[in-house]
Amino acid sequence: MPETTPTREGASTGGVGSADGAEPSELGRGRTGPLDPKEADELFQRGLALFNGVRYWHAHEAWETLWRAAPDEDRDFYQGLILIAAGLLHLQRRNLRGARNKLSEGVTKLTPYEPSYQGIFVNELLGRARQLLENVNQGYLPYLIPPVIRFTDAGQADFSR
Repeated sequence: MPETTPTREGASTGGVGSADGAEPSELGRGRTGPLDPKEADELFQRGLALFNGVRYWHAHEAWETLWRAAPDEDRDFYQGLILIAAGLLHLQRRNLRGARNKLSEGVTKLTPYEPSYQGIFVNELLGRARQLLENVNQGYLPYLIPPVIRFTDAGQADFSR
């Protein structure tokens, strides 16, 4: 049997069984092997489109797949996005306690990734989440003007028409 190296949360590297060589039981609870980079990018983009379309539950589902397969250095990023989406869903449902808890946890998870990470402006999303959280903490149910996650590089505009 190949030698393995312990990592965070009881997972380990080495062995056989998945794309990274880890046995399914070695990945840690709820973890999956790494995704194909193209599939991971499609899931990330789909989650962003769903979030920006105010479909927070569905965005959460897309990002959860990424979170389960993410390397340790990206897990808090995806979990932060998931928590912000969950907080906004609670806010839509007028659940102040749930909104407060999830928004607060999401802000904490995403703060290390400011100002931008993986091609999105994290600082803008956090600014809006903090604003909503401040209102909720003061006992107000804010009118939800949905935050939009913007890309850091929109690419070259095509004005040829």
